[in-house]
Amino acid sequence: MINPTATMAYTAPAGSHVTIDALVQALVTEERLLRELKQVLHDQRQGVAMGDLDRINGSVFAAHRILRTMSEARRRRRTLVGALAGAEDVALGDLEATLGSRCTDELCAARDRLVETARVVSREIALNRRVLQAALRAGDEHLRALLGGAVAALGYDASAQPVADVRGHGILIDRQV
Repeated sequence: MINPTATMAYTAPAGSHVTIDALVQALVTEERLLRELKQVLHDQRQGVAMGDLDRINGSVFAAHRILRTMSEARRRRRTLVGALAGAEDVALGDLEATLGSRCTDELCAARDRLVETARVVSREIALNRRVLQAALRAGDEHLRALLGGAVAALGYDASAQPVADVRGHGILIDRQV
């Protein structure tokens, strides 16, 4: 049964190996990548807690690498779903209704693990955002203390150009998160 709300028709490439097992493996791959991202987010928080700039930078690069790989994994999943269901835009929650009897227990289990891991990673991202915002606030407060509290005139330039403090000294602040 094809999802009636699906709008993008899809034809499998000639000679492709499109099976339910291939879709299960695609979901397993995405879930593994999300678990790796969860670990990177944890490492990032540890880096912030320890004040370890190298660890923080390494976590940022690792996260970018994982996200690029996840993009490819999602593209593969969409291709497989498109070949099996006739439309690429089938939501994970609609797989059973769309695939009908072809939807196996293994597929449902892989989907459920992926969705749960995505929820966990979403919470981890929110936590990291709060931690990083708190670290930035603490850095701002520390800077104010170092400059004697006269930081009202200090500003941040989006292009990280030198910004003069109240004494006219140039300070370079890069406030990217």
